[in-house]
Amino acid sequence: MMSRKTLAVAAALAATALLLSACDSGGGDGSAEGDADRPLRIAAATDASSLDPIRGNSAADQQLLFPIYDTLVSYNSDLIPEPGLVESWELPSPTELQLNLREGVTFHDGTDFDAEAVKYNIERGQAEDSLVAPELAAIDEVRIDDELTATLVLSRPDASLLMSLADRAGMMVSPTAAEEAGGDLSTDPVGAGGWAFSEWRRGEILRVERFEEYWDESAVRASEISFSILTEPQTRANSLIGGQQDIALDIATPHADLVREADAVSLFESVRLVSNVVFLNPASDAVSDPRVRRALALSVDREALLESGFFGFGEPARGIYPDVYWAGPPESVGYGLDRDEARRLLTEAGAEGLTFDLVAIANAQTTRIAEILKEQWAEVGVSVEIIPREVVQMNQEFFVEGVHPAALTQFIPHPDPAMTYALAFGSAGFFNPAKIAAPGLEEALAEQNQFSEIDDRKDGLDRAAEALYDFTPVVPITASVALVGLSDEVSGFELSLLGKPKFVGVTL
Repeated sequence: MMSRKTLAVAAALAATALLLSACDSGGGDGSAEGDADRPLRIAAATDASSLDPIRGNSAADQQLLFPIYDTLVSYNSDLIPEPGLVESWELPSPTELQLNLREGVTFHDGTDFDAEAVKYNIERGQAEDSLVAPELAAIDEVRIDDELTATLVLSRPDASLLMSLADRAGMMVSPTAAEEAGGDLSTDPVGAGGWAFSEWRRGEILRVERFEEYWDESAVRASEISFSILTEPQTRANSLIGGQQDIALDIATPHADLVREADAVSLFESVRLVSNVVFLNPASDAVSDPRVRRALALSVDREALLESGFFGFGEPARGIYPDVYWAGPPESVGYGLDRDEARRLLTEAGAEGLTFDLVAIANAQTTRIAEILKEQWAEVGVSVEIIPREVVQMNQEFFVEGVHPAALTQFIPHPDPAMTYALAFGSAGFFNPAKIAAPGLEEALAEQNQFSEIDDRKDGLDRAAEALYDFTPVVPITASVALVGLSDEVSGFELSLLGKPKFVGVTL
């Protein structure tokens, strides 16, 4: 498992200032040594909620979307922005982002990628029915300067915008295909990525085929990728060990040693920014009082959970980001374990004998974690009923419909920390079912948006972390590590700090 020293090295690499402009660095490096004509078989833990980047409601969708859709901006393993479909960018003023587009790019249906396509996609992403609209809210106008130059004219400075264009909001769909589909590409996606869509049987398999007209001729890509949706962690591990899969994503910690000790496979471990958390809905009667939410956070024994629930993989969490990341929480943030204070707060709030539902992903490990939490909360007089749900259903019920007061899940951040706070905890954030922002949060985010350099942004992000800590709409549990099972035949596999692979350069 990852040591603190290893984590610190990764943090030092990640703490590099965001670039104000970039020069072309190309795409894949062509360094993979395997046979690109062999198909890849990958076991995924969750299916996509939608294959249209503006309509999905699961933070895990991207690993299935990245092969189909290239983004305007890309990033390296340390989340430093790099060229994507945008060859370079400039900031003529604090409220203008000029995008210089790559020449010779076509979508899978033959439509040309140009400034008109960028304008179409940005405006599509800003539409009322788009789930990425908050990420693009600062854009007032997409000005077409010429065929390969588009300038985003902003209503205000937005430090997070560049990295938003490296995520869903920057995934380019074919305008022709979108119009022909009536604006919805949820089941028949057409992008400009390294692979074109072939087949999707929801809950079973997603297949994509190598796009031979891909703009980056040097990008090594397998002839086909088949994503088998295997939601049960034991099944994913067994399918890898048994030779049915070449890669098994999201190996659960109870099965890490099983994969590590098996023949012809290995366990890939990597630092990532994903945390295990309990989201709380402040609009729910059960947890509407901030004293109750604070009490729940104070009664979690994170060290015990780390050992018994996660088998020692990861570290206890103080905030939504791990300490090693440049946007990690300041020293003033950290709940600790204080059951006496938790009982006092519950009594003060008139919440003795509190009972509420905890919705959790329906698999063995998450159920195990939920049961441990249930036992820990029982020690302060709180009763919990665990409600198991498939991922997409859980997201719909908790984040969209606000059915449950609490949800146990993984927190998968946006590439930019400010947008992470805004999307998950801002008043307009999709992942905020209450649509109630922590006092002071949005003001802190607005302040740091004035700056591009990490050192200048840190103070505002620290105040955002403190606002979240005071309001407690989320209970951080542990900072996790990425565990991926690989066949010994796999070469070229890499992960960024987000823990979402793109599969360019991965072959057998």
